[in-house]
Amino acid sequence: MRLMTHLDGPLLDVTPDALDRWQSSLRVSMSSIATYTNHVVAFYRWMVEAGHLDIDPASRLPRPRIESRSARPIPQADLKLALECAPEPMFTWLVLSAYMGLRAMEVAQIRNEDVADIDGRLVLSGIGKGGKAYRLPVPKGVDPILRKHLGVRSGPLWRTARGTPIRADYLSHLVAQYFESIGMTYTLHWCRHFFGTTAYRQTRDLLLTQELMRHSSPSSTRLYIASSTAQHAAALDRLSRSLAPRGPRGPGGPDGLGQVS
Repeated sequence: MRLMTHLDGPLLDVTPDALDRWQSSLRVSMSSIATYTNHVVAFYRWMVEAGHLDIDPASRLPRPRIESRSARPIPQADLKLALECAPEPMFTWLVLSAYMGLRAMEVAQIRNEDVADIDGRLVLSGIGKGGKAYRLPVPKGVDPILRKHLGVRSGPLWRTARGTPIRADYLSHLVAQYFESIGMTYTLHWCRHFFGTTAYRQTRDLLLTQELMRHSSPSSTRLYIASSTAQHAAALDRLSRSLAPRGPRGPGGPDGLGQVS
């Protein structure tokens, strides 16, 4: 369990205060905090029911309530500033999420052997959410950025200062810390939302956007697509173009609404 890496002692000896500190240390999206919390609460409830503990240390742990989800793409101006200020490999992590839609786990697990040069075009393969395999062409603008991290040996692209492969939760934490350091309150997932919103706006194809984001359902993709008031107004304007102005005879007259084509 990943919780063990954040605690000073065994899971059986954890205190409510230690769990509070663990939850407060999380630098991921609120939905992820809710998910992690639910897992921990369920684990300790089982420990009590199975007779391994007498008191549930997670019984008072706050359970975040998630409101109806909506798209939250990082504003393009903020993304541009974040990219301008980012050192490596932070810059590449942000690019892979914002311009290929990669999740933190997908960025963290990239290995040299996952990137193939096929007829001069880089193709990235990996295992995404739910254990589903994916294969994505690397955009031409991203190609030189990713290439400079590729080595001749197989193995993880990203490693910690100790030389160990970087974990997804640690990568997410580093990205959140970086955003905080430049006065922003985003996480890496905001960059993925940017990708989903931008991909749909450029293609107007929900199914294609679904495929690019590797969602099993278009309803999931829809949560990543932000629309603006201007877009709403434009859509309503297009819908109302079939309306003819009402003539002087008033309602019901031959000069009323035109036929809808």
